Amino acid sequence: MHKLLITIFLISFFVHASGEEVELKVKKPFKAAALSLFIPGGGQFYNGAYLKSTGVLALETGMIGLAVYHHFKAEDYYDKYRISNSENDYNDYLDYYYKRQSDLWWLGAVVFLSTIDAFVDAHLFNFEEKKNKIHLKFEDNVISLSYHF
Repeated sequence: MHKLLITIFLISFFVHASGEEVELKVKKPFKAAALSLFIPGGGQFYNGAYLKSTGVLALETGMIGLAVYHHFKAEDYYDKYRISNSENDYNDYLDYYYKRQSDLWWLGAVVFLSTIDAFVDAHLFNFEEKKNKIHLKFEDNVISLSYHF
């Protein structure tokens, strides 16, 4: 039931976000970071980086899937160990347990980096427009700076 609600929410969010015809000139960095933190690729999608959003979504989903796979394999081997008391089963359990822990650490790192990326991209959203307003000139040992409003 929770998966269905999350799926409906994500679909409605992406349909609503892609249905806007007016392009915003300013993006909110904290909104982008929050979206990226709670929805894989959400902050990148909000910033208009659709290819990056797809990559982050695929990477985070794949890492979650791998962690879940290793979790269930660890549980299976632990159940086998409880029945057989075999050292091999316990070693296999530990192997999958450590793989799951590693997957979760890497997932945390990817989520952290994608959140930072969305935050910075939102700050730099209209960088080209701002850059074109500032002109730095070097002429005859004189440096001049002009800003066009």
